[in-house]
Amino acid sequence: MTSTKAGSWLLRAGAACFLVGLVFVGIVFLPFFAGSSAQPTVAAVGTMLGPVGFVLVLLGLGRRAGAANRAVREALKAD
Repeated sequence: MTSTKAGSWLLRAGAACFLVGLVFVGIVFLPFFAGSSAQPTVAAVGTMLGPVGFVLVLLGLGRRAGAANRAVREALKAD
């Protein structure tokens, strides 16, 4: 597996989860600007997608870095 392919699905999934989580954060704060204190429960639970997405992106970056390090080690071994 090349270093550009490793962890790419984690990066895409993490970025999508993070962006959806940010939308839910906006949905949670929108009633406060409208003068209401009621929060939709689903939106409050959906805000947890932000940190989950952040962790997935970090895992994807770690996998990509590990693959790049393995590729460099293999290239150095071949010399």
